[in-house]
Amino acid sequence: MTIPRVTTRRSVILAILAALLIAPFIAWQGATGDERVAASPLAPRGIVVVGDSITARYNDTPGDADQGWWSVVGYHFHAKVTRYAQSGSGYLRPGHACTGDTFIDRPKAYSGAAPSLLVIEGGRNDWAACQDGRFVTASDAAIDHAVDRYLDTLQTFLPASTRIIVLGPPWGPRDQQNRQRVTAIIAAQAKLHGIQFISTTGALTADRVVDGVHPNRKGSLAIARRVIAALDPAS
Repeated sequence: MTIPRVTTRRSVILAILAALLIAPFIAWQGATGDERVAASPLAPRGIVVVGDSITARYNDTPGDADQGWWSVVGYHFHAKVTRYAQSGSGYLRPGHACTGDTFIDRPKAYSGAAPSLLVIEGGRNDWAACQDGRFVTASDAAIDHAVDRYLDTLQTFLPASTRIIVLGPPWGPRDQQNRQRVTAIIAAQAKLHGIQFISTTGALTADRVVDGVHPNRKGSLAIARRVIAALDPAS
């Protein structure tokens, strides 16, 4: 049976109109969805962040007052971020007032699927160690050993394709007496291991913290800017 040309032409026109109507809807769906669905050129296998309260107590909500520095970095690079963070913790000191764990006690960070980037944010708490449930001033040697051991562990378990980044401890105006020595130890160990070190000195000024220690929105953005600039100088 021969199909009339008028009917065929009408079907083609209807198909074109339907495509034109659907296309904007599909585009709108993509524009309002998760910006990190597409693979990130910088971190296609995602970013892992190991940290303390400066990472742990913040959220992943864009524009929120408590959006974490790591969240800002993740959205900038369109990368998924997975955190292994605990308040009060560090390379040396267990978190949760000596009842928690240290960075090396979070094996999922380095024994699971290898990320493109692993960023260590910490050291602020390592001026002290725990002794009988109390804080005691940590020696330089103890801090140095803890940092060395952790970086050795990461380089042992992670493939060469994972880029490891060490952040200098984000240090607000409080307890400045230990900032220089702890930061210097961490920076030296990063250099010794051939790992990129990103300084955060001066990022957490008095107007960028809520309590002398933890960043407010401006503080988290300041840390994020340091990381973004170091990872992508063209940004």
